[in-house]
Amino acid sequence: MYDNNNGYQQFYTDSVTPTEPTKAPKPPRRKNGAAKVLALIAAVAIVGGGAGFGGAFIAGRANSAIVSSNENINSVPSGTTSEMLESNTTPTLNDLQSGASIYHSVNSDAEYNSDGTFMYTRDLVSAVRDSIVYIQVYVNYHGEDILYGSGSGIILSSDGYILTNNHVVEDMTSYTVQVSSTDPKSGTVSTKDYDAELVGTDSDTDIAILKIKASGLQAAVLGDSDSLHLGDDVVIIGNPMGLQTSVSKGVVSGLNRQISSNDRALSSIQTDAAINSGNSGGAMFNMYGEVVGVVNEKLINDYSENLGFAITINEAKTVIDDLVNKGYVTGRPILGFTCLEIPEDMRRYGMIPGLRITDIEKDLAIADSELVVGDTITKINGESVTTTSQVSAILKDKKPGDSVTVTVIRLDSLGREREYSFDIVLSEKVGQ
Repeated sequence: MYDNNNGYQQFYTDSVTPTEPTKAPKPPRRKNGAAKVLALIAAVAIVGGGAGFGGAFIAGRANSAIVSSNENINSVPSGTTSEMLESNTTPTLNDLQSGASIYHSVNSDAEYNSDGTFMYTRDLVSAVRDSIVYIQVYVNYHGEDILYGSGSGIILSSDGYILTNNHVVEDMTSYTVQVSSTDPKSGTVSTKDYDAELVGTDSDTDIAILKIKASGLQAAVLGDSDSLHLGDDVVIIGNPMGLQTSVSKGVVSGLNRQISSNDRALSSIQTDAAINSGNSGGAMFNMYGEVVGVVNEKLINDYSENLGFAITINEAKTVIDDLVNKGYVTGRPILGFTCLEIPEDMRRYGMIPGLRITDIEKDLAIADSELVVGDTITKINGESVTTTSQVSAILKDKKPGDSVTVTVIRLDSLGREREYSFDIVLSEKVGQ
């Protein structure tokens, strides 16, 4: 994501400048937002393609204390398109990809290697560039939508389903998508802007789906990220700093990098290709012209260069069907509490190591348990816990409806520590 209000407005062809104040408002926070965490965020942060003011996607989120979604629970997100609500159809990813081709606009002079890969990057770019879109996001301020930032997206289907990052659209109130079309003979590029609706989003995988009312779009072909090898050439296409359809090239620098998001490890591809703010949601292509990754992060500190990451397309594929048809990812278990992480070394200050409960989701099964705000969870199923990532690991193979045994320390009326154990039924995580 790229922040339009952080000194780079000259890069926009369609920028909106607020009359007052001169600085854009912060994006609205969700209701029932997560509790603040006491620890400081590490100085070395991974951000969403260099995301700007208010739009950072911080990998690891090491200090997040959220074990529950802690958001309004709706069976269908408010952003789901009316057409989908009225339709009985449930398109699958295979349906969306029907008719997708790399060769819509390949120049007849394009040359290929013996293995079928493009010999020249320019021919690959010519073939796939129209499958990448430019996304602008807005926040509402005093009743007016103000341009807040931008990102990139990948066309999934000819009728307008768009794949992007959750952190590009998170907390935004409206979205526009600019689609390019290139004449294969003259090379002339024309563009068209569409209003978009949010179909579904998932913060765990940093994936979101937008929908525009369109037809005849050039859908990207989704490849197999498991077929990548270290050293393979890859091409990144996106809109860094609002510079539309920018191309960078590099190699696969690392595979199966486990980048943490909301306490869930994402399988990511590391690359040395240039990634900047605004590349978020764009595509990493292999030399066949297939999408193998969704660009979302880069490492920024004083000691590193050229450390960019993309979510593997195989990881994204696991959630697309649910996001298109449900608006959220089904089957994920959730306990449903918000907490503070108390590490072991805080015992010397008289604090109980574990997860200090600060809120309990009243609409989930946990509300019927004996857990109360102020309890400190020390064990789940007999395993000691002091971080939410440890909880996620314990719940990884569970499903909604399963039960877990929770051990807590609770202070009695005289301030004495009492230990209790009881079972909690897992609910289904709905929404982000």
